[in-house]
Amino acid sequence: MSVSLEKIDMLMERANISYKEAKEALEMHDGDMVEALIYLEASNKTEQARNTRHQRHQRPQRPNPQSSRRNNQGDFFDDVKKFFCKMHKTNFIIGNKDKKVLDLPLTIAALIILFTLPFSLFLLILPYIFGYNIRILDSEGKNVNFEKTFKFDGEKEASKKEEDRME
Repeated sequence: MSVSLEKIDMLMERANISYKEAKEALEMHDGDMVEALIYLEASNKTEQARNTRHQRHQRPQRPNPQSSRRNNQGDFFDDVKKFFCKMHKTNFIIGNKDKKVLDLPLTIAALIILFTLPFSLFLLILPYIFGYNIRILDSEGKNVNFEKTFKFDGEKEASKKEEDRME
């Protein structure tokens, strides 16, 4: 039996199947659309097709501006947290080669200097008068280069590119 092209097209569209599958289903059931659809549903061909058709017709989700704002805030707070972790692992040392007079984490030293500002500026000059020096050491015990240590990751990459360009 010959099946009309309109029926094949209608079944293809309705069941979201290929031309060959629609033609075979209609020929099996002598051109009866209802029987062909029932057969296709029983063989789970239309279920898979519905899922793909449903996915195809879904609207793409737009990014939520509030969630991106939260991510930016989260990034900022993560950067601040990293900064303070680096600062706390860095030591503020007053002493000479033989003797350490003061050895504090840099965060504590910065807070003390901040809260006792006029007095602390005077105290920062005293070690040099008595022959001591002020050193700031990172967690590995190396002298700190402030520009490299306390820049954020994006700034480090930019400064590396700039240094490479200068050379």
